[in-house]
Amino acid sequence: MSPAENRAPSVSPLVFRPAGIPLHEDDAQPTTAEPNTPRAGVRKGNACRSDGKLSAVVDLLEAQIDRVAAIMVRAYRTEIAAYGEITDESLLQDILHVCSDTVRCCLEAMRRGRLREEELMSLTEGARRRAAQGINREAVLRAYRVGARVLCEEIVSTLAADSAVGERDIGAAAAWVLEFADLVCVAAAAAYSDEVARMARAPERYHRSQLLDAVLAGTWTERHRQTDTFAVPHCVAVAQIRATATFADLESIGRAMVSKAGASSWTVRHRTVVATLEIPDGTSRDHLIRRLRPLVTGQVLGFGLGYTAEGAAQTRHSHAEALDALRIGMDTAPQHGAQPVYDYNALAPLIAMLAEPDRARRFVSAALEPLSPMMDRDWVLPTIDAYLSRWGRLKEVASALGVHQNTVKYRVGELRPFVDLTTGGDRAAMLLLAVRVHEHLATVHAEPSCGGSGTSPLRNPDRLA
Repeated sequence: MSPAENRAPSVSPLVFRPAGIPLHEDDAQPTTAEPNTPRAGVRKGNACRSDGKLSAVVDLLEAQIDRVAAIMVRAYRTEIAAYGEITDESLLQDILHVCSDTVRCCLEAMRRGRLREEELMSLTEGARRRAAQGINREAVLRAYRVGARVLCEEIVSTLAADSAVGERDIGAAAAWVLEFADLVCVAAAAAYSDEVARMARAPERYHRSQLLDAVLAGTWTERHRQTDTFAVPHCVAVAQIRATATFADLESIGRAMVSKAGASSWTVRHRTVVATLEIPDGTSRDHLIRRLRPLVTGQVLGFGLGYTAEGAAQTRHSHAEALDALRIGMDTAPQHGAQPVYDYNALAPLIAMLAEPDRARRFVSAALEPLSPMMDRDWVLPTIDAYLSRWGRLKEVASALGVHQNTVKYRVGELRPFVDLTTGGDRAAMLLLAVRVHEHLATVHAEPSCGGSGTSPLRNPDRLA
């Protein structure tokens, strides 16, 4: 798809004109009494704000974008059957991101008095993804309308809470949202139809994509019968994509996973591409990792790889495992060096431990207690991690730490009175796990929302951002 084909459809008008509110300095007309003075509400150099009241509501709601977006998603799931059936958390996160972008785009248009065509891109690409994901057109367009209603209610209630705001201002603000909704729905409908037309030109590829979407959503038993596609041994791989990637970029990455990594089916989410990789007889997981590793370039930040699956039900489990491996792997990458493919097989003990933070802290406290006299030295834990994970090979350990081999020998000598650094065996594995859990909790989950709450860090939807 060329960049021109992926642009948001042209939408007109791009300037909103609800009654009674001048929108832009160029739109304002001088009054008869004062021919050189802009009308009330127009401020030089800024988008017009009805005596500052629209600006005030924008400022207030900008701090609540995530809350409003979550309300929109709940309304979708309550009022629209196709959305209520969705159980795939990654798809729900995709929908939530589009809702956040919708709120942000509307508020920015209110602030400036003008909607820029390029700002519709994230919204129309959301519509393209819904088409590729098999959500029907009527449900998608209704979701935009329901979202507009929720946003309008939030803006009106925020204004109504201010006694200084009159009914005229409230009505004008509501008119902003309704006209914005009309423009967005036109653009989304055009993008959805365009994507459906493209899908019709490659029916097999999109059939397999929508089949994978149905499997991930848990609705395949009712809607699909060709689930033998997932009967052969396979793994789910999830690619983390840069925030700047377009829908065309996501499709290009999906095709690359087919041609270079042997993916049998793939689909898209917000900032991720999900694919199934078949495992031929006699092929190891290392072979899959080697095929994925060269794809980590440009827009691709890394891959998560789930356990082997056989059958559609296990595909969902492999998908969840790949997401967890990607989250934890990318969180720990700064400590252990960039690893482009994060394998759930290798990270499973760490992931399982972090699923219950309170128990993880108790485990770390007990396992690292003998090292307490040395814990004030910042090289202790990185050295233990590098030494045990590289089986004591001094050259590799020194390279990983960026120090001389003699420095490694000195540090190991300092540590031996306190801890057994013999590589291999259960004791070494337990110590390495404790070090990595400690590092992860200290660097990623130090914020109050995670500390001591007992909430699983793997349920934080922002970790993939």
